[in-house]
This record gives sequence, C-alpha cells and structure tokens, in this order.
Amino acid sequence: MTAQTPQQVNALLDNVPRGSVVYLIAAGGCGMSGLGHLLLDLGFTVHGSDLVENDEVRQLRARGATIHLGHRADQLRAANPVLVVYSSAIRSDNLEVQAARELNLPIVRRAVLLAALMQRQSGVCVAGMHGKTTTTSLLVWALQKLGASPSYAIGSMVPQLARHAAFLECGDLSPLSHGATCRDAVDDKSSTQNSADKSAHAKFFVVEADESDGTLREFRPTHSIILNVDEEHLDYFVNVQNICREFEQFTASTKECVVFCADDARVAEMMAKRPDAVSYGFNALAQYRIEIIDADSFAIWLRGEKLGEFTIQLRGEKNISNAAAVIAFLHQLGHGPDVIRDAIAEFRGAARRQQELFSNETIRIFDDYGHHPNEIRATLSALKPLGKRLVVLFQPHRYTRTLNLMQHFAESFGDADHLFLTDVYAASEPEIAGANSAALATAICARGQKVEYVPLLKNLVAAVSAEIQRGDVILFLGAGDITQAAHQLANELRMQSTQPFALTGVFEKLRSLVSPETLLASDEALAKRTTLRVGGNADIFVEPANEDDLASVLRTCSESQTPFTIIGRGSNLLIRDGGIRGVVICLGHENFSRLQIVGEHMHCGAGVKLKTVSVEARRAGLAGLEFLEGIPGSIGGALRMNAGAMGSWMFEVVERIRFMDFSGNVHERKASEVNVEYRGCPLFRTHIALGAVLRGTPAPKEVIQERANAYNSKRWESQPAQPSAGCIFKNPKTVPAGKLIDELGLKGTKRGGAMISTVHGNFIVNEGGATAKDVLELIQFVKETAKAKRDIDLETEVEIIGE
Repeated sequence: MTAQTPQQVNALLDNVPRGSVVYLIAAGGCGMSGLGHLLLDLGFTVHGSDLVENDEVRQLRARGATIHLGHRADQLRAANPVLVVYSSAIRSDNLEVQAARELNLPIVRRAVLLAALMQRQSGVCVAGMHGKTTTTSLLVWALQKLGASPSYAIGSMVPQLARHAAFLECGDLSPLSHGATCRDAVDDKSSTQNSADKSAHAKFFVVEADESDGTLREFRPTHSIILNVDEEHLDYFVNVQNICREFEQFTASTKECVVFCADDARVAEMMAKRPDAVSYGFNALAQYRIEIIDADSFAIWLRGEKLGEFTIQLRGEKNISNAAAVIAFLHQLGHGPDVIRDAIAEFRGAARRQQELFSNETIRIFDDYGHHPNEIRATLSALKPLGKRLVVLFQPHRYTRTLNLMQHFAESFGDADHLFLTDVYAASEPEIAGANSAALATAICARGQKVEYVPLLKNLVAAVSAEIQRGDVILFLGAGDITQAAHQLANELRMQSTQPFALTGVFEKLRSLVSPETLLASDEALAKRTTLRVGGNADIFVEPANEDDLASVLRTCSESQTPFTIIGRGSNLLIRDGGIRGVVICLGHENFSRLQIVGEHMHCGAGVKLKTVSVEARRAGLAGLEFLEGIPGSIGGALRMNAGAMGSWMFEVVERIRFMDFSGNVHERKASEVNVEYRGCPLFRTHIALGAVLRGTPAPKEVIQERANAYNSKRWESQPAQPSAGCIFKNPKTVPAGKLIDELGLKGTKRGGAMISTVHGNFIVNEGGATAKDVLELIQFVKETAKAKRDIDLETEVEIIGE
C-alpha cells in the first residue's frame, strides 16, 4: 500500500517499535541520505540501496546503516521494513519498488516522509529555484550560533556542519514554543526580547524544500522563506503559471511568518495576497532593504532606519540577498542586529556553492552547482573580479532543461573569458535531439562568444590544464558529475603546490627508509633528464631501486603533505625554469628496466625504453611493435600518455598492466578493463605505472626488420635530430598541426636558443642554451598566429609542469 500523507506516515512511525527498519531506495542521494540520518536520530534502523558508493553512503554506514550496492528484490525482502521510501529518480518498474508492492508494504516518496518528520517540530521551509541550499545552511548555522540547536535537512553537504541532516529531540511543543509571529518585531519593538526568548526555546526544524517534482505542497510549515520563482523544472511543470500555483499553495499553507524577496516580481505579486508577509531585498519598497557597502559588506534598512551593517564570507549580490533573508527572519524572531551579525559572519557556505577547492598566488579553482542561466549569471558576476581571467567549464544538466532554456543558456556566459562545454549530464533522462552541448556551443558562438567544446568529461582537465595562465579563476559549473573534474584538477595542482613543507625533514626521512641502491638527491637539475634539455631543478629527486622503496617514498609524501611528481625518460615533457617543488620520482633504475620475453609476450618494467622493446621484439621474431622504435620514451610514460606513432597506439599492444596507487599498494589489471583515450590514460593520473605485458605476433625477422627500417627512415626524414620534446601541439580536426605551422610560414622562428624546427613544424628544438621561457614564448606565438590568421585554437600536446 502507499502512505499518502505526512499525517499517515507519522501515525505509522508512532505505532511501530523503536529499531524498526525503514528501507531507502536510492539511499546515496543527498536528500535520501539526509532522511537516513533523521531516521537514525529517531531510533529507527536504516537499510537501503544505491547504484554507487559515495560519501553519503559511507556516512550512513559509519552510523550503522546497511546500504547495498545495486537494487535487488531479495535484499528488501530480507530487511523486513515497516516503511519503504523512494526518491523521485526511481522509476515505478524498479525491482525493489515492485517487491514492496507485492509484499503490500507502505511506500512513500522522499518529500512526504520529510514533511512528516518536519511536522513533529516547528517547521521552517526555505523554498525557491535558486539559493535554497545556501540560505538553509546559513539559517541552520546562525540558529546554532544563537543557541537554538535546530533540527534540519539540507540538500547538500555543508563543511561546517557535522552532517547535512539531523533530528534533535525536544519536549514542549506548545504554541508558545513555535517562536514569534511576523508582527512581533515589525509592529512592536518592545516585544523583541520576548520573541528572542521564545525562539531560543523553540525546536525549529529547518528544511530545504524541493519544488522540482510537485511535492512542495506536502509541507505545512510554521514559517517559510520564499527566495524566487523562475522558469525551471519545465519537464514537470510545463509552464511558469503552474510553478506559481505550486508556490501560492505552499505559502497559503504556512501557518505564521512568511519572508519573501521583493526583488522577484512573480513572488512579490504572489505575496500581495498575504499582507502580513515580510519582504526583503534591494527593492526600495522592501521592508528589510539591502544597501551594498562593498564586495562582502552591506547594510539593512528597516522603515528608513539603519538596522545594522553585516559582513559575510560569500561572494556576489545573490548571496547578500540570501543573507538578508536570514537576517529578516531572525529579526522577526526577535534577535537583535548585533547578535545576528555575529551569528552569520563566519559561515563559509555549502559544498559546491562557490566552493573554493584550490588557491595559490597563481590561480584559484571553484566548484559550483549552478545549472540554470540565472544561477550562472550570478555566479560568474560574483567571481569575475577575483582574477585576471575567468575560465568557465560548464556541464549542462538534463536534456529537457537544455532544450527548454537553450537561448537563455547561450546568453548567460558573458562574463567568461574562456568557456569550455562538456556533454550533458543526463540524470537518467533519454537523449533529446538538438538538446545537446554541441547545439548549445553553436548557439553561444552565434552570439559572438568563443567556446571550446570538449565532449567527454574525462578530457576536460587536460583541456583546461593546457590553457591555464597566471591570475586565472577557474570555475567548474553544473549539477552533474563535473565536480569530479574540479576535484581532479585541484588535486593535481595541490601535488605541485608551493605551500611550505619541511624539505630537510622529508629528505632525511627518505634517506632512513630507502635502500642504499636508491638514488636520492636534493636540488637536482632536471634539464638533463628531459629530451628537450630545459627546465629548473627538483627540490628532491628520487630514483627508487624497487617497488618497496617507491611505496615508502609515496607514503612519506602523503604523511608530510609533500607534493610529488612522476617523470619518465623526459620525452613529451616541458619543465618550467623554476623547477618542481617537492619530490620528483623517476623509475629509471635498472630494476624497473627489465625485459623478459615469454613466448609471444614481453614482460616490461616501467623504465624500459621503447626503442629497446622494438629491438628485442625484432630479435625474438615478434611483429607489431616496430612503431615504438620512433618514440623517445619508456614504457611507463607510454602507458600514461597512450603514446602513438605511425598510426599505432600503445594500448593496442598491451595485454596487462601493473601499477601502484598513491598509498603504495600494487594492483594488476587487464588492458581491456582500462579506459584509454587519445594521448592519455586517466588511470595514471592517480596511479603509477610499474610495468606491462605486451603481445606481439610471430613473423619472419626480415619482414619485421624491413618494416622497422621503413619507420626509421620516415622518422629521420620527417623529425629533427636536435633535442626536442616531440610534437608540441595536438592536431586540429581540419589540418595537421605541422602542416598548419608550415603554411603559416613559422618554421625557423626563434626565441633565444629555441627554434621551430625547419624539418617539422610541430617540433620546437633546442639549438643550445634554450630555456623553458624561450620554448613557452614560441608556443604562445604559434597559438596567437594560428588564431589570428586561421581562427584555429591550437592545444598543446606536450606536458608542461613546474614553476
């Protein structure tokens, strides 16, 4: 059976024994996992399932919940639940939903259960299309600071709160414990202290109320805060008129105080029907009127008198507006401006709401959940002043939203200096023709704004890494899994961070841990370890003698928070003149350079040179590996870069790989189980290649030799003999990079000791005495020329690292 209303759900929960099982389908979602925490707080046993394991699932398990991976009918039956709860993402044909119906178990939607739990206390709902999470989080934080200890349910993790949902039991729920009404603070100043006393003893339950699936009407709060109404969730509501009706019904059901934003015309019109509602905003008619002082400070005026000045750590007018909503509500409860100022001052925001993941003197990285055009505009406007350039990477969320708001999206990125788009995050929706990121890129370009379309999310970090400049603010935007790319880039930069660390202590600890055969040096010149022969020094250089020593190095770096960098034989690598901070690891020791042939297989360590592989394969009569002879590098680097030449690629000949994670643990995997891409293998962004098993095809040695000679001849005819890093640029779709540079007449161009090769335009060679600065200037010159003369955006293929 289905539990239809919050009242029915509460009746059910009140009549089952403590410890009874409630089963959550899709327990890892932020809303559903929040319910899990609330139920655990109330003494219920929580079982559930989800398709993936994430932080939310791990948090619930740590508190004793049983969460399965995958949806199966048998695990629901075994749990014997008294109630089954499902999220709006779950279809009616879900196996566990069907099993619950067959067992005639009570089934309820997420919002109905949340509304039921909220009714047990004095409910405060925060509603609106944009800003709910930030406003709810700030209100919970402020109430805690004011001693109210509220229960709460927030739709995102909040770093300053232990978890994103909590139910705190209370005793008296008489009307007096519900707090002040709207008129207490506005109409009678003498009631301020009385209202504050009442609110301090109230047991508030603060809820971020989701409107996306028509469940807003389930809530019957004591108080509500209405932020805005916008064209959103049109896959459900169809038009904005239906959205307005949903909000009108919601506000009509609010028992006492309604606080609303007077800057939103639709909300203001709606609230005209409720004269006791309290308004805030920049609008001159707002009761709590906002006046900006500077980037993070503002004043609130009430009836022509300054209520007070406030400071927040969040950026932009939208966040100031969100803070004003909280100030207005708290003042309505009778709290004075001074205590409110102190209560909100230290709040740093919710996860993925302008969340700063990385910052140094060079660049800053932010991750934001914004996925609606209005949210995008507000976020870009807030972050634009923070750097020289604003680099934006956006992942649209849902095909329906992309289709319905295509032109609005196209107009929302005006503040972006460099814009990347990746493919739509489907959120279980079927694809809709013309509602994709390629179409959005076309619409943006039609408005005269340039955009770089990177279809696959896995390629996004590499794309933006090649374009980073000093002074950049990098913003990852979207409600999907683009956050993974944001954290990946932040982690990679953190590894190279210039944050201070005790190098002397690290060096001495490494010396005490590794074997005498391991090469350990400080302030080591790296130019001699690259094929281009440029670059600065490494603080610490390690060439481990074995896997145990490598594991010790990695663990020491982790314990001391020392950044480390892996380099191979130095091909396809440009190290900047400032060198590399922290520890540089090279697997060049002979123990990592062993090669053994067993039948048709070649067992190669990470340090084996690719030329050696080709030569030894030829001697053993194994064909298919001749292309490796022309690649200046080792097995480890070739695996990480999925190296290629003469139309062949590394992973075409790999059967198995052996690798180590950054904690020092060794793994093996079939090559067929590894995701590879053009010029890259994502696995090796977070793991270190130890070796591989390659496969060859038996063939006459003379045939192999003839093919190798042809490859060698072509290489020496088409590639320069001087020191180089290999190809500098990726090939654009329309023309090979070398041919383009040749057509532009750039061969032979020099900067210092570096020159664009006269043999192959996609090579920059070191004529002697070149610096990394010389090479980087040539790279920038070629990019600018290609853009100006052919409107082609060249991307670097060579890896550029260091200070």
